Amino acid sequence: MPLRILIVDDFEPWRRFVSSALQKVDSKILFEVSDGLEAVYKAEDLRPDLILLDIGLPTLNGIKAARRIRDLSPDSKILFLSEENSPEVAEAALEAGGDGYLVKSDAGRELLPAVKALSKGRRYLGARLAGQVFFAAPENNPSEGQNLHDLQIYSNDEYLLEGFASFIISGLSACHAVVVLATEAHRLSLDQKLQTQGFDLEAIIKCKSYISIDAQQALASFMIDDQPDPKQFENIVRNLVKTASIAPNGAIRRVCACGECAPLLRTQGNSDAALRVEELWHLACHQYELRTLCGYVSGNLQGQEDQRIFQKICSLHSIVTEYDPSAQLV
Repeated sequence: MPLRILIVDDFEPWRRFVSSALQKVDSKILFEVSDGLEAVYKAEDLRPDLILLDIGLPTLNGIKAARRIRDLSPDSKILFLSEENSPEVAEAALEAGGDGYLVKSDAGRELLPAVKALSKGRRYLGARLAGQVFFAAPENNPSEGQNLHDLQIYSNDEYLLEGFASFIISGLSACHAVVVLATEAHRLSLDQKLQTQGFDLEAIIKCKSYISIDAQQALASFMIDDQPDPKQFENIVRNLVKTASIAPNGAIRRVCACGECAPLLRTQGNSDAALRVEELWHLACHQYELRTLCGYVSGNLQGQEDQRIFQKICSLHSIVTEYDPSAQLV
C-alpha cells in the first residue's frame, strides 16, 4: 500500500522542498494544505498515514491542530516540522499527539530517517533535541519485546562502530536513554560520530540520556576470580537502569544498551566467563525490558572450542545478524 502523506505548511517553497525530498520514498501519495484548520478537515476526510505539520500556521496553530487531528484520525502519525528548536515547545508538540519532532534546518539530513521511523510505528526526535525532550515511554510494542537481546557480527572494528552508532542514534531519536559499555577508544569514536550527526553531547550526558562506561572498568566491578559475580552484576545493572530510566522532569523512559563486555572476555581467552555474562545480561534484558545490542567482531573467533561457546552465546539472543552497512539509515 502506498504511504499517504499530508504536508501542512503555509510557506509554499517549503512544501515544494519537502515534496521533492520525499521523491526518495517509495509508494507515496502527497497532499498539501497551508492552514491549520484546513489540516484538521483534510485529516478527518483523508485519514492519511503520515502528517508533516508545522507549528506556526494561520487560523489554528500546529499544536492545537494536532490535538484535534488525534481525535479525528487517531491512526495518523504526526511529524512536527518547525523552526522552533526549544525543548519545551517540542515537548508540548509531542504531548499534543505528535509522534516525532524535527527542526526545519535539519530536515535535509533527517527528514527521510524520520519518515521511515514513523512509518514503522516508531517515534523520532531530531538530533538537535534528542536527549533533551522527555515524555512518558509508550506502551510496550510486542514486536520490540520479541527482540530485546540482539547480537550483531561485524567484519572489522569500523563496522562495529557504525553498527553501535546506528543503534545509539535510533535510541536517542526515539526519546530513549542509551547506555554504552565499550572500550575507551570505541567510546571516543562514538562520541565523535554523535557530534558529527548533530547531537549536543554535553547536553545528552548531563540529562543522563547518554551514559558511556568503559567496558574494562565495568568488568572489573563485577568479575571475581575470572568469573562474573551474579549479585554484583545485578546491582550494577539495576543502578544503571534506575539512573537512565528517570528523565530530569520525572518521566519514565525506556533504556537501551549496547556493549562489548562479553566480547572483551572472549578476546582475553575467557570464553566461559563471556558466556556467563551473556546469560546474566539475557535475564536482565527481560527483567528490566532493556533493548540491547551485543557486538562481536568475526575475526576474534579463536579455535573450535571458542566456536562451540560462541554458538551457545548466539542461542541466548533474540536475533543474530551480520552487519550490512548498505542497510543502515542514520
